[in-house]
Amino acid sequence: MSLAGERRPLRIGIVVPYDVADEGGVKRHAFHVAESLRRMGDQVTVVGPSSRGDAGPGFQGFRGVVNVPANGAANYMALLTPPWSVRRFFRASRFDVVHVHEPLVPLLPYYAVAFSSRAAHVCTFHMYAENEAGPARVVRRALGDWMFPRFERGIAVSRPAADYAGRVWTRPLAVIPNGVPTRIFRPPEQDAPASSSARALRLLFVGHWRDPRKGLPHLLQAHRMLRAEGLDVHLDVVGAGRPDAGEHPDVTFHGPETSEAALAGRYQSCDVFVAPSTGQESFGIVLLEAMACARPLVCSDIPGYREVADPAGARFVAPGNAEGLARAIAGLARDPEGCRQMGRHNRARAEAFDWDRIVGRIREQYLAALAERRRETLAQASPRWAGA
Repeated sequence: MSLAGERRPLRIGIVVPYDVADEGGVKRHAFHVAESLRRMGDQVTVVGPSSRGDAGPGFQGFRGVVNVPANGAANYMALLTPPWSVRRFFRASRFDVVHVHEPLVPLLPYYAVAFSSRAAHVCTFHMYAENEAGPARVVRRALGDWMFPRFERGIAVSRPAADYAGRVWTRPLAVIPNGVPTRIFRPPEQDAPASSSARALRLLFVGHWRDPRKGLPHLLQAHRMLRAEGLDVHLDVVGAGRPDAGEHPDVTFHGPETSEAALAGRYQSCDVFVAPSTGQESFGIVLLEAMACARPLVCSDIPGYREVADPAGARFVAPGNAEGLARAIAGLARDPEGCRQMGRHNRARAEAFDWDRIVGRIREQYLAALAERRRETLAQASPRWAGA
């Protein structure tokens, strides 16, 4: 495992614990990191469970996906993946670095670490929960006692994620945020006015609203309030769920959007992006995507969202407060120039989160992990040399 300079291309395996056939922030994080690292010259393979087979070049998928609802969301993970197939893959790949996302999520991360003993290991924590039951923490700590000593470096995507991980991870964590591809998520060529008598105010919600923590019912209630007050407003909902459009006039359910270019078009077509999550969000990638498209935000006042947005570009509302959502949206509808200023601020802020800027910080953790691994290897070998 030579460290012949920082410019040497690295062989990197990035392990995702959740089904890559299902849209999600961890999956997108991993694939964007891989894409940026390849532009830097590294050889990168994303490894993860997949209910639909391989997801194209540079990806290794494993079957055996099972849904385990937890933390207010569906979680499709590799519980039935044969360990021998994972072992065969990792032993043949000979990675320099194995980067595991959500290291305590069973079972693929456990197999990946166990079967890549020659590699340096880095983990990233994404999860956050305001409250955690005692038994859950005991289980996390027990799993961590086995897993964490195998990692040379740890990363958290936000301070809330670092705080949550810190309940069981006792070493320092580098806080490196999620990113956004600003070349894809960008402002529209020509912006329509935020409101006018000729068109409805268009709101956008993006997220798997099958998950209660995403808070869509509160936004639907706010939408009804706005219509009752005479505001011409339309809501577009993008994400997985079970719509009953007949009960929600002027609401369009689009289903999940797998193309980032098409998703960017959704953001560009809206006037206001609304994120009414009730909690358990460590960061808010959808906020960052909307900001990159120069959209003003109305979002819940929760720790993870304050990591991304600020009052110059967002209106913060207490989680679960439909009336507060309605007031914030109505205020923006009356202030189109304010909306444009918020959008410009958000775009400038989002540019600092471009993946090509963020990924260099992640690669620094890889190099530090490799250096630490090398020191450990030399330390283990030195007694034998001393006694020779």
